[in-house]
Amino acid sequence: MIRNSTQTWEPGETVKVGFLSLRVLAKQATPGDYMPDAYVLTNKDASNFYRFVPHNGLQGGFRSMADALAHN
Repeated sequence: MIRNSTQTWEPGETVKVGFLSLRVLAKQATPGDYMPDAYVLTNKDASNFYRFVPHNGLQGGFRSMADALAHN
């Protein structure tokens, strides 16, 4: 969970990651792996999907929200 940010990381909100403005689709808890929660994001027209883990970066190239959620 992102706590120290001026942005609201809740589903439906728009956030900036680097130079990209992306909409938060889902937050995925990652218990047991000692990593921060993952977030599934999409661009404005929902043609690209991304997975963001704080301090580990942004991964792109997913065809759907389900693909981004399934990726570990």
